[in-house]
Amino acid sequence: MDREAREHYTVVIQAKDMAGQVGGLSGSTTINVTLTDVNDNPPKFPQKNYQLYVPESAQVGKPVGKIKANDDDLGVNADIKYSIINSEGANTFSISTDRDTKEGIISLKKPLNYERKKTYTLHIEGMNTHVDPRFSYLGAFKDTATLKITVGDVDEAPVFSMDYYILDVYENSPSGTEVGCITARDPDSRSSPVSQIIQVPNWKDNKSAEVIIPTAEVGDR
Repeated sequence: MDREAREHYTVVIQAKDMAGQVGGLSGSTTINVTLTDVNDNPPKFPQKNYQLYVPESAQVGKPVGKIKANDDDLGVNADIKYSIINSEGANTFSISTDRDTKEGIISLKKPLNYERKKTYTLHIEGMNTHVDPRFSYLGAFKDTATLKITVGDVDEAPVFSMDYYILDVYENSPSGTEVGCITARDPDSRSSPVSQIIQVPNWKDNKSAEVIIPTAEVGDR
């Protein structure tokens, strides 16, 4: 019998006296039979390959996606524990089980950086937590799927090479004298527009700029 195919049965039982001979009396009753579930079905992912887009600005500790394996059993027999079984994925992402939806919730463990790594491959395993040894002959009660995560580039502000600068200039320096230079680097891989307050005379490979600060007029301490 297979509960997943048919869960309920109705059985009518009749009893006769006089060994069923003519003139004998009879009675009948109806029995409703409900099959109890056992863990005889492993979890199965609907597909073997999944894709997910995650921007590099995603917050550490926050969910970034979800995945679900199906199990035809009921109750605790359908409980699934999800795991990331490859180091590339486990080092940067974590996965936990939502008890209500039976979904695997994928969260971020470390900050993402599009300029350093653009894709991640996660091998995810879904395994029953309550295995019935009577059905071990059916094989492992688990399944695996591959999730490819694409990291999205987010426009980032330029970063100066130092937190602050100290520049010295003589008080009698004429107008136009160079008093120093400040270097800023754009962490994005593509050329991004930068708001400028002072003149930026030279961009190098769309990655950095040397900022020349001229004196506006003759200085007088």
